[in-house]
Amino acid sequence: MKWMVVVLVCLQLLEAAVVKVPLKKFKSIRETMKEKGLLGEFLRTHKYDPAWKYRFGDLSVTYEPMAYMDAAYFGEISIGTPPQNFLVLFDTGSSNLWVPSVYCQSQACTSHSRFNPSESSTYSTNGQTFSLQYGSGSLTGFFGYDTLDFL
Repeated sequence: MKWMVVVLVCLQLLEAAVVKVPLKKFKSIRETMKEKGLLGEFLRTHKYDPAWKYRFGDLSVTYEPMAYMDAAYFGEISIGTPPQNFLVLFDTGSSNLWVPSVYCQSQACTSHSRFNPSESSTYSTNGQTFSLQYGSGSLTGFFGYDTLDFL
């Protein structure tokens, strides 16, 4: 009987540690391009080169160029106090989450929700910068810390 109580307590603790994030399915870029008859031309002009990821310096991180085209599941999160909401693609290959900030003025940023660190009372920075290279482009930014909630 004692062992059963211990097992039930352990199961309860395991359940409490599980974070369930509701995901939203959208059409992937690949599906959308295929529907519009644009996929063939895109793939002809953006050939995958396996050696591509080895052409960059040691300080950049590279990702498979076409992997983003199949992304279809996104999650809603809020960052900061008061909360600022975002729809994000979770990168399960990294412990970091990045979102565009108000300091980015490119079209890639302005067409999305942008985080404003000065509007969050819980935001802090550590002064470090980062640079990422994707098949579809690159980005640079700075690391910051804030509260995050799943919606």
